[in-house]
Amino acid sequence: MSTPADVVRDLAALVRELAALLETQTAKEIPNIARDLGAQPQLAQGVDALGRVLGEIRAGAVPLRRTALDADALVALLGCLPEFVTGVSQAVDSSGAWLAGMGLGLGDAAGAARNVSGPLKQVSGVLDMGIDAAEGAVSMLAPGEWRGLIAALDRLSASLKALKTPTPPANPAAPTASGAALSEG
Repeated sequence: MSTPADVVRDLAALVRELAALLETQTAKEIPNIARDLGAQPQLAQGVDALGRVLGEIRAGAVPLRRTALDADALVALLGCLPEFVTGVSQAVDSSGAWLAGMGLGLGDAAGAARNVSGPLKQVSGVLDMGIDAAEGAVSMLAPGEWRGLIAALDRLSASLKALKTPTPPANPAAPTASGAALSEG
């Protein structure tokens, strides 16, 4: 079964392959063929339309990437809370035991501390479970994969735009060998 990260990674690979296809020597001839057929305006319109679609896809991917990164950062930040709450619980236990041991008539301080630290330990356990669930949800957002997809979309857009410009003839001013032979005869 594919994960969302697999899907985003595979989509990025597909987009990179499409860009590589448009960068082949054969594809680079498309503008020249369009020029020879008098179809440059149609090619330009098609390229512009595909460019707009790619732009819209990219515009949608950028906020998704930002959301995935923000969620990942939030989960990392929240990951500190269970240990902090556990530390507070341990500090309360230690303080109660210390106060009870001082002999100042605070013998029930240890019991009172346990009454506070017990719920804190439970909260820490619940936070741990919540962090695990949040990490699972963030992994579905695939924060590490979006950059590759956005870069691949940018490359495909550039490769597509290059199709609008025909390559100039090798040297139109210089007579060809067959042209020179015909003019001499």
